[in-house]
Amino acid sequence: MAHRCEEVDGVAPFNEQTTLALSRRPEKHRRHFVVPLGETVIAYAGAALVGDAAEAEIAVDPAHRGKGVGSRLLANVLDWIEADITNLRVWAHGDLPVSQRFAAKHGFTRDRVLYQFSRDLDGFAWPAAWPEGIGRNWPVGDGPAAVLPAGVRLRPFRVGRDEAEWLRVNAAAFATHPEQGRWTAADLAARQEEVWFDPDGLLVAEDDEGLLGFHWTKVEEGVGEVYVLGVDPRAQGTGLGRTLTLAGLAHLAAHGIRQVDLYADESNAKAVKLYRSQGFEVVRTDVQWAKRLR
Repeated sequence: MAHRCEEVDGVAPFNEQTTLALSRRPEKHRRHFVVPLGETVIAYAGAALVGDAAEAEIAVDPAHRGKGVGSRLLANVLDWIEADITNLRVWAHGDLPVSQRFAAKHGFTRDRVLYQFSRDLDGFAWPAAWPEGIGRNWPVGDGPAAVLPAGVRLRPFRVGRDEAEWLRVNAAAFATHPEQGRWTAADLAARQEEVWFDPDGLLVAEDDEGLLGFHWTKVEEGVGEVYVLGVDPRAQGTGLGRTLTLAGLAHLAAHGIRQVDLYADESNAKAVKLYRSQGFEVVRTDVQWAKRLR
């Protein structure tokens, strides 16, 4: 069903969190809703309780849209939501007209906008030099040299040793982010079990006190991604984020990757400006719709 939606809409209907949840053990705070037609699933909704809110993703097979199936799924989600939940947020990928009409019909308003950026690395303005000790086969160019704050070094992630520190920095860097900042050890472990996980592609910056930041790259089907880029508050404003960004892109380029994607919230003006300045362009827009319940 998801593949049929993607073929027609040009965008996958579910994000990574929803897809991973399908293969996890049952959880009290999460439910899966399906609409079967014989042996075929024609619609699905995944919902989870997050604090005083609920989040969901809903998709209906293109051949069965316009028949009230999505509305019935939404009603089932609302029936499941507990009495103390005050808001429901629903992601719609691609900002499609069909999603806009559905949201308007059911009283949702635009709450967040997520941009997908992309660019080809050919012609990228690489730095003229890399800090000592890193940059195996990394490209160089005519740009300003990549530098690290005094006492800071880069290295690959060490499985079995860096998890706790990574979770600490991730939580601090994304303290105000509604999804990334609440990652648990189980969330991290689930990604480490994915076939695309490569610890060499998860670059971390550290000093003698611990981790300061990281750039987690991802490669699937020959396309690279700036998966997560985070800097601990004690290192923000030092230029570490720029060097981590360049290092991750260089790592991808050194492994033959030419196309790189990344995601950034529309409201994160600083990040959007940075990525645009590096030649990234918006290729897709996702919208989170919100509805106050009580």
